Amino acid sequence: MPLTATKLLSVKEVADHLGISRRKVYELVHKGELSSLAIGRGRRISPAALAEFIAKPAEIVSAAPASTPYKQGPSLNRSSTPAASTTDGKQVRKREPKTKKPIDLSAKPLPPNSPDLQITDQEWEKMCSRLLEHGWPQDVVDQIRADRREHVDRIHVLTLDGAARYLGLSRRGVDQLIKAGKLRLFTIAPMYRDEKPTKRIPAKDVLTLAVGWL
Repeated sequence: MPLTATKLLSVKEVADHLGISRRKVYELVHKGELSSLAIGRGRRISPAALAEFIAKPAEIVSAAPASTPYKQGPSLNRSSTPAASTTDGKQVRKREPKTKKPIDLSAKPLPPNSPDLQITDQEWEKMCSRLLEHGWPQDVVDQIRADRREHVDRIHVLTLDGAARYLGLSRRGVDQLIKAGKLRLFTIAPMYRDEKPTKRIPAKDVLTLAVGWL
């Protein structure tokens, strides 16, 4: 199972990667040998925590017994249905589920023809002031200013659904992180009369949680 630096891993994913049972993963978490994050009733492990555990002395890792075979019962998952069926002699292809494009929070150089480079410094500062007036956190606006000076482009805020997709969690999991103070949620006041206030999460909070919370 390839590891990414952005998605928090479930206990099952960690067990599959280490070749041990989920019960053993919980045992490692309980003993403090594997760092984890409690989200509601569940547990998530960051790729950094898993890498740190793997880097420990070999005798600690080798002490973990191999996972026991898991007997899977009857499943009602639609994926178990045949790939194709026939209707009136015609073959009907199974519709493949749509996959969403991954969210990239890394900084990228601005292209030479970027509209951002056509805005004057005064216009840019005026825009940043408006962001602050409409509820944007000061540190996020400061990062926007710094990115302009360095001619880089990045995503600075995410929707709740976007944060959940990036971290590999449910919306409920993101809500738990907000309540625990792990993620900030702020409200952006509408720019125009017919708009509604929107709620956003700073992308830097999501990155910190994904790769730097240990």
